[in-house]
Amino acid sequence: MTPLIYWGVSREANTYRVAVPNIYDELSLERIRIESGCRVIPEQHSEKEIRQMIRENAQKGAGDEMAALEATRSAESKANSWESEPIINLVDSLIEKALEMKASDIHLEPGENTFRVRFRIDGMLEIYRELPGWLSEPVIVRLKLLAKADITERRLPHDGSFAFQGLRENANIRLSTLPIQGGEKCVLRLLPTEDREQTLESLEFSETTLRAFRRIFGKPQGLFLITGPTGSGKTTTLYAGLREVLQRKINVTTIEDPVEYPLKGANQVQVNEKCGFTFAAAMRSILRQDPDVILVGEIRDTETARIAVQAAQTGHLVLSTLHTNSAKAATERLCDLGISPAVLKDCLLGVAAQRLLRKVTGTGTYSGRIAAVEIYTPDGGYVQGSLREYARGLVSAGITDTAEIRRVLG
Repeated sequence: MTPLIYWGVSREANTYRVAVPNIYDELSLERIRIESGCRVIPEQHSEKEIRQMIRENAQKGAGDEMAALEATRSAESKANSWESEPIINLVDSLIEKALEMKASDIHLEPGENTFRVRFRIDGMLEIYRELPGWLSEPVIVRLKLLAKADITERRLPHDGSFAFQGLRENANIRLSTLPIQGGEKCVLRLLPTEDREQTLESLEFSETTLRAFRRIFGKPQGLFLITGPTGSGKTTTLYAGLREVLQRKINVTTIEDPVEYPLKGANQVQVNEKCGFTFAAAMRSILRQDPDVILVGEIRDTETARIAVQAAQTGHLVLSTLHTNSAKAATERLCDLGISPAVLKDCLLGVAAQRLLRKVTGTGTYSGRIAAVEIYTPDGGYVQGSLREYARGLVSAGITDTAEIRRVLG
């Protein structure tokens, strides 16, 4: 079922004027008629214009919003409250606000009597709103509809994605639901779609580390890996390096799951494991496309590792990520995947591990984040010390503090 987006312009007696993106979509108009119980007069507007109307109305105050939401609990609208205008507006406003506050994730958590909304900002989960508990079901159903997930099955986890067109910013959103005591918990990962054009220099690495990164990205062939947990900035660093590479007259192809951000000048490939188009399958095809540089979103299995190493040995610069706790552990992980130490030593350019630390302000609060990095070299050394040593340097420079190092690095 296609999710509705519309805005009620006015309602007089039994006539309801609504702004819709397609005035000829009779199925959607019929759904609005059934929900409102009125004769519907559609007005043609773009989705962006409709969202602007929604945003302007939301600014009138939370009291009006809650009154409209409470109205959806009436007996005649309960069956499809997740398609009602107030629920649609609430979902859109939550995503809009999260993007405005530069949140990376939205956590929607049902409780016995409350529905908690938290945003992850600078790596920390902060409570944004506490909504009435009954709202959890229509809000989650609305999001599952957008992500084309099964709204009839609540006993199993679901994954999906959808594109969100905001007033100021667009985003690709990854949805994950999990059945918990009391309902379904939902997490949304927000991936802004515009190319922010960050460079290695703009990421505020030390001069020594910056030179090391540029030396690696300037190589014509070899394998370079970045490790770290989800949300540690691995993709951001790789993209920043690729932007410098793209200035040369070469063929750059990325393989991602999903494509997180647009990268001007690169050929970006979306993995689809459900139909068998895996990282390994994509790698095999791309090697027949005369590539110079290949970015593999993640090395997950033996086959992908083997093809990546072969490509690095045969004249290609291969960049990828691994989920390990340190840069040194990445080489051990590749050996576990069947890559011989001798072959690895021959093609490996280096391994970086990074974590994001909150920056401390002059008033003692935190604002923004900076990467702490260790780059492990094939000879067994480090470019500028370990992660912890690099982080201590940031403390000495007054950029972060020891409390933040303990929080992130332990």
